[in-house]
Amino acid sequence: MGAIITHAEQWGKITPMLPSKKRLMTSLVSLALILPAGFISGCAKKPVQEQPTPAAAQPTALPTPLPSPDRVVLVAPADLDPVLLADAETTLRELAASYSLEFEKREKVIANEVTPDMKVVVFLSQPDNLGSLASGAPGTQFVAIMNEYWNPGQNVTVIRKRDDHLAFMAGYLAALLAPNFRVGALLTAEDPALSQAFANGVNYYCGICASQLNPLNRYPFISTQPAASPVSAWQAGFESINVNKINVLFVAREAASPELLAYLATLDIAMIGNQSPPSEGKPKWVATLYSDGMAPIREIWPDLVAGKGGKVLNAAIKIFDNQYVSVYDGLVWLSQGKMNFAQITMDLLQDNQINPLPVN
Repeated sequence: MGAIITHAEQWGKITPMLPSKKRLMTSLVSLALILPAGFISGCAKKPVQEQPTPAAAQPTALPTPLPSPDRVVLVAPADLDPVLLADAETTLRELAASYSLEFEKREKVIANEVTPDMKVVVFLSQPDNLGSLASGAPGTQFVAIMNEYWNPGQNVTVIRKRDDHLAFMAGYLAALLAPNFRVGALLTAEDPALSQAFANGVNYYCGICASQLNPLNRYPFISTQPAASPVSAWQAGFESINVNKINVLFVAREAASPELLAYLATLDIAMIGNQSPPSEGKPKWVATLYSDGMAPIREIWPDLVAGKGGKVLNAAIKIFDNQYVSVYDGLVWLSQGKMNFAQITMDLLQDNQINPLPVN
């Protein structure tokens, strides 16, 4: 018979069959190597994922305002001759635009209205406060067109309207246009120098200025009256010189009333003057002469914009209202050829190359 196996022996034989701790750990490691990593990590508690903090909204930047452009200011009285005003405004608008400047027109400017953006201020007549304006705004260039002589500071330019230049040129133009040099003038008695300048202008063109046809006279013939004289006095003055047969008559501003011009327009004469005529005088009007302050401003404009002033310049002379008039002795007409002669003389006057008041 085989041996009887006791319970203790039987247990002893069974126990060795259980895995040891070492074998158990080896098995677990092997299992971990076989299973996917996600399987194991999925069993662990997932950490709470933090939500990203939204970035603070940045304030919208406002556009930087552009500085206002510098300005050119034209100051003209309300009663200024409209032809002169239109010419000045056209010229200054053009000059301002050429330097990207704004243009503005006013009737007057007081001291506290001059701001740093006013680059150039142009007065078409002399203001009473020019000195205080200039001293209070040294960064602004001021230009004043005036009759008087004025000693300017560094930020003031004076353009002188020379009445003697205008009278001289009126005499020259009348002689240039008149058939047989038959020139006359109606001038004010207050300034005899202007009568002399007119006569000198006639003589500058034609010397003796003697007509070759009857009546055989030396011209010009001039009648002077007080500036405030009635129409009847001016008419009588013209009749006193017209006995010598006048073909071209210069009519000063003070004499050029609608009533007198209506009378003169019925006669065998052509007229010139220093202001545009009313409608009554236009049928016999040949030309108007003006003191032109814009021409020298054009020449010095780059200096003015650059802040350079302190000059005294003569105004130029400009001719408007050019048309032809027929009189008995011939056609009165400022042709281009005659205009070229006139321009040479006007340039010489402006450059002080002709003295309008020498004694003959």
